[in-house]
Amino acid sequence: MYSRLHNQGWMRLRHLPYTRQYSGSILKKKESHAKNIQPGKSVHGFLCSEIEHINEYNITAYFLIHEKTKTEYLHLEREDTNNVFSVGFRTTPLDSMGTPHILEHTVLCGSEKYPVRDPFFKMLNRSLATFMNALTGPDYTFYPFSSQNEVDYRNLQKVYLDAVFKPNLSRLDFLQEGWRLEHTKLEDKKSELQFKGVVYNEMKGAFSETSSLFGQKFMNTILPKGTYGYVSGGDPLCIPELTHEHLKKFHATHYHPSNARIYSYGNFPLEANLKFVNESYLSKYDYLDPKNTIVPPQERWKSPKRAVIPCRLDQYGGPIEKQNQIAIGYIMSDITNIYETFMLTALAELMIIGPNSAFYKSLIEKNISGGYNSLTGYDNQIRDTLFVIGLRDVEKSKFETVEKIANQTLEDIFVRGFDKDHIESVLHGFELSIKHQSPKFGLNVLFNLMPLWNHNGPILNALKVNDLLNKLKTDLMNPVYVKDVIERYFLSNNHKLIMTMQPDPKFDDIFNEAEAKLLQSKVKALTNEDKERIYHDGLALSEAQKKVENLDALPCLKIDEITLNKTAPPLKHTVSETIPLQLCEANTNGVTYFKGVLGTECLNEKQRQLLPFFNYILDKFDTKSYNYRDFDKHVSKTTSGLGFTTHITEHIGQQEQYEQGVLISSHCLDENLPKMLDIWSEIFNKPNFENSERMTMLLTNYCSSLTSGVIDSGHTYAMQAARSLISSVDQCKEGLLGLHHVMTMQEVQKNYKIDQIQSIVNEIANQVLKGNNLRAAFHYCNTNKDIHKILDKFCIDLCNGDESKDLNRINWTDSKNMPKENRGIHISMNIPVNFCAKVIPTVAYTDPDFAKLRVLSRFLSSKYLHPIVREQNGAYGGGATLTMDGVFNFYSYRDPNSKVTLDVFDKTADWMAKNTSLVDDQNLFEAKLSILQQMDQPVAEYMKGVDLFLYGLSYDIWQTQRERVLAVQKEDLVDVCKKYLSVDKWYGKCVIGEGAADLGQSNEVWEKLSGPQQ
Repeated sequence: MYSRLHNQGWMRLRHLPYTRQYSGSILKKKESHAKNIQPGKSVHGFLCSEIEHINEYNITAYFLIHEKTKTEYLHLEREDTNNVFSVGFRTTPLDSMGTPHILEHTVLCGSEKYPVRDPFFKMLNRSLATFMNALTGPDYTFYPFSSQNEVDYRNLQKVYLDAVFKPNLSRLDFLQEGWRLEHTKLEDKKSELQFKGVVYNEMKGAFSETSSLFGQKFMNTILPKGTYGYVSGGDPLCIPELTHEHLKKFHATHYHPSNARIYSYGNFPLEANLKFVNESYLSKYDYLDPKNTIVPPQERWKSPKRAVIPCRLDQYGGPIEKQNQIAIGYIMSDITNIYETFMLTALAELMIIGPNSAFYKSLIEKNISGGYNSLTGYDNQIRDTLFVIGLRDVEKSKFETVEKIANQTLEDIFVRGFDKDHIESVLHGFELSIKHQSPKFGLNVLFNLMPLWNHNGPILNALKVNDLLNKLKTDLMNPVYVKDVIERYFLSNNHKLIMTMQPDPKFDDIFNEAEAKLLQSKVKALTNEDKERIYHDGLALSEAQKKVENLDALPCLKIDEITLNKTAPPLKHTVSETIPLQLCEANTNGVTYFKGVLGTECLNEKQRQLLPFFNYILDKFDTKSYNYRDFDKHVSKTTSGLGFTTHITEHIGQQEQYEQGVLISSHCLDENLPKMLDIWSEIFNKPNFENSERMTMLLTNYCSSLTSGVIDSGHTYAMQAARSLISSVDQCKEGLLGLHHVMTMQEVQKNYKIDQIQSIVNEIANQVLKGNNLRAAFHYCNTNKDIHKILDKFCIDLCNGDESKDLNRINWTDSKNMPKENRGIHISMNIPVNFCAKVIPTVAYTDPDFAKLRVLSRFLSSKYLHPIVREQNGAYGGGATLTMDGVFNFYSYRDPNSKVTLDVFDKTADWMAKNTSLVDDQNLFEAKLSILQQMDQPVAEYMKGVDLFLYGLSYDIWQTQRERVLAVQKEDLVDVCKKYLSVDKWYGKCVIGEGAADLGQSNEVWEKLSGPQQ
């Protein structure tokens, strides 16, 4: 996967490391597992250089260096059962052939001890891993996993380490994962040649997303010297220059232990890791100086620079003349200066986030754009960190105005500094995030430390957030310090880039022509010997992809090694006034969590289509007691922020009913609970939506944001659109959460006057924001002694004046019957890849067949869809999944095909009938294991019992489902496949992308949707 950590692209402020580095749980310090390891002493070939206790997170950190190879090892010991392991490398290419990215894929295609095709994907079904991935960034590649089961952990450790240090790197694997020339008709030497390859198609898809393209080009331009001037993931027009030999040489130098960084976290013994890593791998290598991988600081410019780049036209975006973007960026501190990066993270939040920030006031509230673009924020993931302020959907004529405003805003900050209350609200966010809990704490630490560690930064000091925070509190309150920072990093900083991006209607044609020209030149240069080899390579690869392998070499958990870790949460159900409450006393580290659902079944169609927009604006207006700026300040100083999400969920036991609502949420330190509930009372007393200028600006920003990320999640949108053809629940979801909502809001923006929108928003508020329309859940610590009294007061105040005194119950909406015809929807998009989906209604969650279908989905993904859709046909991904309401989904991701893939979905039952021999004991067990991997994921303290609250999924129902999964037999898979997935069953289909000319079968009715800009 090509990623900037978590596949988030440019780091958005709300995901920045220091502001969002979560602790895992309140864990008491136990006796160290590593008591034999002491500073200055050697153990299993490693010299321990530092041991330090990190009080903030109750961690003991061990930093060790391998004596022979100088491999660095960081272990964070903590009483946390979700253990993490990772091996990473500094990978710094000086070209855009995608060598690190293709190498990341290829090393996972078989190794010395595990010479099977694609052991990584096969281990997904042989493990209870809570996380498995491989990630390539601009200057690093790393391979992390986590597991709660020690046998499983050791199995994955063996496979991962052998993959990175002893991969096969076979030529056929390189051709499959990277790029190749292949005949359009595999067995016809005279048929035309075409480019194929998993990474090749992945990057064509990645470059279709305008925000990804802008981010990549911006970094290449502002950091032109060295590795950042290139595309480490691979430019599709450069990837075909990569050779197999170059790939192997890159591995030999960059994947050497001397260039490696190994990380472990949790309560499994460190010494076992050190012994295995040393004896199996590191001891067999000599030191190799990794100086060729070091990224030097960027040479600073003497004057600002400008650049203009083209992009594809977004057919589902706003008017063409507004589909422009601008970004103004500055090189900031070196990543290894941890206090400066910490301070600049806070500074960026002060300058950008929320209605009290300077840039929000000067740029966003001017309503000259569609809001901040995805580059906006502080990127502290690379050697030279960057600050960017950027806007999307800006008319070209406004570019100069944007620049002037941005410059003036910086001058104003220099003169006036920051408001004390605003500083305190940002600092409060840091403090609350330290106490907030996550079962993925060990992974979060890894993701946040890896970029710093990659450049030899002081990683142990970076964990001491309280020290950094204490200094920050003093510095930000000092006007002289703030002036110096603004002067140094902005006003006197000449390493500044102003880049604009403008849509070109011929963008796709230009790429296609360049690709065709490249293909033509490649074909023209072929000798007869080359042509013969390409033909035979194609046949050999196809044969290898279809070959049934013996996987006995791969480790796999056994049934007696699997234990059930989850227990029923201690829930208490009660009522206060008319509000049903679900209470859970949990280990929440002095933080109280609130969730509530407000019913929206009462809304008419006109109101319902504006519900997501209503959720977006609900906390952005004046309230009874505060203007919107003071309200935001009060919220930020007291809580984590207020959450509003459209909530549509099926009845767990029957498919004929569903709930419509708004999910509201927030959390706070225990002592702030009364204030947090007072804030919610302000919301329930209904904000004042009369500010038409603000309403107009928020509507513009909301509509502009809707198409962002569609291509990155295209398979999700395709499945949703397909489900809307067979299910009224999903028809409702599609109208509020899918691409239909994007088009609906464009019509609203075009045809509604702002006073009409204000009127509808007021109507929604009057019907939804009522105490007797709420059901609520709270998670709290046993130290919060007054919680019951506080909650009662909140509920009494909320219900005061309500006419109805009846207990609020879920008002289920009855599903309507959908036409029983096989329908398809082609959502036309000018992108070079497709996203395909087919969906079939089956049974409810509580039906005994549900577990069988769930196991079947994993079996088909592993044995049928992945080998054909991905390996043979070149899509980046393909598989099957079963939704909670019993809809069986087939999908493909970044797929060069459309009709071909839909045909593969259609032939599922036929393939199953012909391949029943594959349903043996081992494959059945692996399919079950991958379901247990999902079901047994660790649950955060603040999420215990939430499935019951939101979906009606009790622990008993969940446990019954788990037992049914374990009880599935081989014949069950064959039976349910024939019963539910045969070609005569009712289904819906969707293709997002260009698609084939003729997508449908004779028994299907297809509709084609085009965006307003097509």
